[in-house]
Amino acid sequence: MIDAILTFIKKLTGNLGLKIISLGLAFLLWLFVVSIENPVMTLSFTSIPVTIENADVMEAQGKAFELADSSRTVTVTVKAERSVLSELSRDNIKASVDMTELEGSRVPIAVRSSRYSDRIQAINPAKEYANVVIEDLSHAQYRIVVETVGSVPAGYAVGSTSVANNVVRVSGPESIVSSIAEAKVRINVSGMTSEIHTDVPILLLDEDGDPVDTASLEISQTQASASAEIWKVVEIPIHAGFTGTPAPGYLATGAVSVDPSSIFVTGDNAALSSATSITIPSTELDITGAIGNMSADVNISSLLPAGVYLDTSRSDSIVSVTAEVVEASATVLQIPYSNLTPAGLPEGMVIGNDMATSLVAVTVRGLQSDLDALNGSSITGTLDLSGLPVNENGTVTPGSYAGEVVLALPQGVTQDTAVAHVLLQINGETSEEQAEGGENGENGETEEETGNETGNETGNDAENE
Repeated sequence: MIDAILTFIKKLTGNLGLKIISLGLAFLLWLFVVSIENPVMTLSFTSIPVTIENADVMEAQGKAFELADSSRTVTVTVKAERSVLSELSRDNIKASVDMTELEGSRVPIAVRSSRYSDRIQAINPAKEYANVVIEDLSHAQYRIVVETVGSVPAGYAVGSTSVANNVVRVSGPESIVSSIAEAKVRINVSGMTSEIHTDVPILLLDEDGDPVDTASLEISQTQASASAEIWKVVEIPIHAGFTGTPAPGYLATGAVSVDPSSIFVTGDNAALSSATSITIPSTELDITGAIGNMSADVNISSLLPAGVYLDTSRSDSIVSVTAEVVEASATVLQIPYSNLTPAGLPEGMVIGNDMATSLVAVTVRGLQSDLDALNGSSITGTLDLSGLPVNENGTVTPGSYAGEVVLALPQGVTQDTAVAHVLLQINGETSEEQAEGGENGENGETEEETGNETGNETGNDAENE
């Protein structure tokens, strides 16, 4: 038995070198066959996104960062058997950077496979480091502005707009945050005739109105609930007046025109119901010293009632107000003395009866239409005889005197200064008695003075007639 075992061992160990060589050749042959059937290969996966880990360590330092454009994706090369590579896809390849490993402005890129990691012989990124852009972290908040787009139907206008939670807070790289000029939401009002409520995205825009890249920003809200009221539009007339007096010789006809004569306004129903017209204050147009038509431009927006607004799509805010000013016409009226009531007649004296049928000529001025309606025989007035000179006895000597005539004229008609000559005599005396008394020196008059008075009376009567 022992001999048999020894014989077996001797045969097994006999030619040992040749047997080892044969075993090695067999192994190499196996490797060759395997390499032909399932060879080890390398395969590149491009545009693998680089994710960031532990980003909060930068925020704790008051810093904002982002990967440089050239470092946001990476190409990864994987070495493995063909059978393994054939089962892999881009989704299995992961690339990341850990901000705790930041070295200045670069950080190592780590890559791995989420599948067959134990059968992959090598996996490497095309570049070892990702470049990082670092800047101060900035915070800001913006009031959200509502903008409407589209057109409402004719007869309607967009009214007040609002947005709930109308402030958005933004934090991120200072260079990006500082480029934000406004936060805006847009509401489409096309074809709408009633109030709108809608949720719309918040747009962060730069000074040119272009959207800001928000990828690296933290935003408190990305949508907002906005509303817009739709109001009716109505047309209302404009009235106007004027103040002041034209230059001498000119008159205001009273005609005032407004261009345009009406405007389109809008507002809520309660405000519109009370807005039936707009009156421009007369102080807006002063015609003082005018020698022709006077005009003034008025901003009508400031005159609208509370809650009423100009529809700027159909009306301009500036209107022109014009007052008509013309040169005055003139005519001479023949006023009967009997139409004039004496004022300031000296006590104890009367006007001679021979004046009753006389006429006094008075020039009047005004609009031709007003002058045409005047009739001198029906116009009354006063004859001012106050302030006549007195003699040494403190009385007015009988004789011929001039008094100022003041007519009662319609509004808008004026008169030139006019006087009328009248013969004053003592009440109860006739002209002959007055003359006789003069001869006897009763009134202290000489015959020559009496003659002069009589001559004056006759001359005045002839002139008036």
